[in-house]
Amino acid sequence: MPKTASYSSPTLDPNRPPERLHWAAGLQIPHFLKRALPRRVINGLRELKLRILTRDFPRHIQFEQSMEDVLASASMSIVVPVHDAPLVTRRCLASLEKYARKAEIIIVNDGSRLVETSRVIEGFSNENGWKIVNHVNPLGHSAACGAGASLATRPYLCFLNSDTVVTPWCWRLVKEVFEYDQKIGVAGPSTSAGNLQTLPLAANLLPYWNDNQICNFAKRLLAECLDPIVVDLTWVSGFSFFIRRSLWEELGGFDRNLPDYGNEIELCKRVAEKGYRMVWIRNAYIHHFGKKSYRETIGDDGILARIRVAEIYTKQKHHTFYL
Repeated sequence: MPKTASYSSPTLDPNRPPERLHWAAGLQIPHFLKRALPRRVINGLRELKLRILTRDFPRHIQFEQSMEDVLASASMSIVVPVHDAPLVTRRCLASLEKYARKAEIIIVNDGSRLVETSRVIEGFSNENGWKIVNHVNPLGHSAACGAGASLATRPYLCFLNSDTVVTPWCWRLVKEVFEYDQKIGVAGPSTSAGNLQTLPLAANLLPYWNDNQICNFAKRLLAECLDPIVVDLTWVSGFSFFIRRSLWEELGGFDRNLPDYGNEIELCKRVAEKGYRMVWIRNAYIHHFGKKSYRETIGDDGILARIRVAEIYTKQKHHTFYL
């Protein structure tokens, strides 16, 4: 079982999800009813569930970032590899513009083909003085991260997928975790899609929240405990992957034989071999839409094939029979 630790709340039950899940989040329409009921009734029930789940998350309320959180972002070099998907990319960069004002932002345009994508990147970069790396042809996530990291100057690296939305309170928690224990090498926040760090309510409402509602949810998580709540993991998901820059450089970054899927798993094995911890910060939150770029280019079958190739390669490299 993962090890859980809270820096200031020893009475907090570590087995209870940090968010207060609404009872409706667990409601599912039984398969026999799905077969028996008309489609319009099924859609109506889903709409009702959505209304129940979103009623406590107003769409119009905006959130201010504390100066402590603003200053914490100054310790971060945030590398954002981008390969098209301009709509979610715009949303990601807008959240960084608002909530990572002191961070060093490095955008790697990894062979995007759409003019709109390049315009989004150039617009945000020109407005904020962000760094850009342009690849004429797509080299893959690992190479893009490496290219961005080579320009980084801050103590902590964050490799951030372009289909994410950051929230006002994530940087302080990550910085405190790294400063609390020098043996923590890698950290990652809670999220909404596709890994052990996914929270059920966020997964249910992944496509429906606007950015204000995402921040509302993040604030509720933080209200559970103001100090970081950490869980030791064997690997941290790559959608928002925080690592000490010195450790990244020592290990040589991602394995170039893994261009995208599975690169964080293989890297975490090397991190563990060096004696470092990898932790999930449960009350930090970054929203993740999941697979937006790759689903459009290679589809779900292509994604699964790459995952399988990565699993085989990592097993052979590290002489393991399972991940």
